[in-house]
Amino acid sequence: FRVGRLMQRRPVAAGLLSRLIPVLLLCLLAAPPVPAATFVIVNMDGTNEGFNDTTPVPPVGGNNGTTLGQQRLNLFQKAADIWGAVIESAVPIRIQASFDPKTCSANTAVLGSAGATQIVRDFSGAPQSGTWYHIALANALAGVDLIPGSNDISATFNSAIDNNNNCLSGTNWYLGYDHNHGGDIDLLVVLLHEFAHGLGF
Repeated sequence: FRVGRLMQRRPVAAGLLSRLIPVLLLCLLAAPPVPAATFVIVNMDGTNEGFNDTTPVPPVGGNNGTTLGQQRLNLFQKAADIWGAVIESAVPIRIQASFDPKTCSANTAVLGSAGATQIVRDFSGAPQSGTWYHIALANALAGVDLIPGSNDISATFNSAIDNNNNCLSGTNWYLGYDHNHGGDIDLLVVLLHEFAHGLGF
């Protein structure tokens, strides 16, 4: 009996669905865009270091940069775009970023770090008084840049990991987007993690 009823109703449902699809498409097209945040990478590296390293490299895992520095910068922007797609802020989030040699031996290394450059409280739009907020979150809540001209996140990563057999026994940063890192370290995952700290997580 149930199967018969379902079969009898099916043409009606199909007809209704065919009339609803154009309406649903119009609703989707008219819907406001998904909120997003814009990140600005502020290159703090000097000549021929970090993001400015001119060492030629082949494209890897969707990262088409032709120098080591460009691939690093591309990957930073990729991580920023991923975060930007899932958080809301009308105020651009500025990340001052660099690659510098850091502690590294055959067995241990500092990969990198990131954190907020400032914390603020009692600003217009703060949900709680007397509560400190990381600057990127505070700007988003206030809807304005509370400290104009300043960077919001500071991020530094270990350049000694690349092409250095004395560092982590020859393990390198993987600079592709596809997580196909093999025995190397997936820099995109590390960036996403560290950017989260800079955002206050």
